Amino acid sequence: MEEISIYIHIPFCVKKCAYCDFASFAGKLSQKQSYVEAVCREMRAQAAFFGRRRVRTVFFGGGTPTLLDGRQLAQLMDELRACFDLAPDAEITMEGNPGTLMRENLDAYCAAGVNRLSLGVQSLDDGLLEAIGRIHTAAEAVQAVHMAREAGFENLSLDLMLGLPGQTPTLWRETLERALSLDVTHVSCYALILEEGTPLSAQAAEGTCAPLPDEDALAQMDAITARMTRGAGLARYEVSNYAKPGRECRHNIVYWECLPYLGLGLAAHSDMDGKRFANPACWTDYMALTDAPCPARRQEGSGTREERMFERMMMGLRMTRGVDAARFARDFGAEPEKIWPRSLLRMAQGGLMERDGKRLRLTPRGMDVMNGVLVELLRERENRR
Repeated sequence: MEEISIYIHIPFCVKKCAYCDFASFAGKLSQKQSYVEAVCREMRAQAAFFGRRRVRTVFFGGGTPTLLDGRQLAQLMDELRACFDLAPDAEITMEGNPGTLMRENLDAYCAAGVNRLSLGVQSLDDGLLEAIGRIHTAAEAVQAVHMAREAGFENLSLDLMLGLPGQTPTLWRETLERALSLDVTHVSCYALILEEGTPLSAQAAEGTCAPLPDEDALAQMDAITARMTRGAGLARYEVSNYAKPGRECRHNIVYWECLPYLGLGLAAHSDMDGKRFANPACWTDYMALTDAPCPARRQEGSGTREERMFERMMMGLRMTRGVDAARFARDFGAEPEKIWPRSLLRMAQGGLMERDGKRLRLTPRGMDVMNGVLVELLRERENRR
């Protein structure tokens, strides 16, 4: 049977951030144990249906997974090992908020098998942190990195955000410089997206927050990121992600390669054996789902062949190594150049794309205009209809 990855959603937060539209809740911390038990029930049901699959990566996301205590995390890991065949070298990542870390819990996470910690730092400027509703300060974020390292975490990643209200290229450089001085193995530098319905989106529409950086400022931030990460020995391996050699996030690569994964927990999505399905995003509905002897999850369309081919390109081209053209041909019966002959030829001639053995990838210049590349592919698909 094909190896899989597992995502486990932990929906608890101390406070919702102003930009967040994820399925997460403040004010439900008293229900952590009942939720852990519900996820364990779901795990058993899924293992009974799909079989005892070999698991290559595990990712605890949220929400704020570090709001779980060590015993609760260990309970989830014990259940996972009982239900699935966890690879000896599995990458097991836990997301965390610097404002929620406790040394005794970090020790317990390590003991349970977590070997990669991803901290949502977002900024190392206290004014910006306050503006976006984070619960930690810059000093607490730095302290969290030191505490995690003392607990035994060697594989440490920091999430940072650019394009925040009031953020300048100088402020971004200062945050990145301070983050890289911590000698972490991985950084993710995500551009802010104003999600509809979030407080920050409303503030931006009403003009009640500081102005968002313009395109020139964002371009300067991108240039700063490229220069400084390279100087710190972190190579760009995906549009927004940089890592030391061998420290790329293996779990996220599963998504970008469109490989199978099983999502557990509230609002979690799955792509298993060619079928896609999702759990309810409503707390009551999810808890009722896991109480049922045979859970009935919401089925999602697996997409037409055309849609799956475009998705494979869209996700794969995010990575600097690009799309596995040989696998693409195995799965769809033709190499990408046969599906998009005009677009791919034009982009290759324009220096935006190149073939590297069995992989098709964007050049650095192509990465800078990736959205335009995808629009070209969509247009050629539409013209075939």
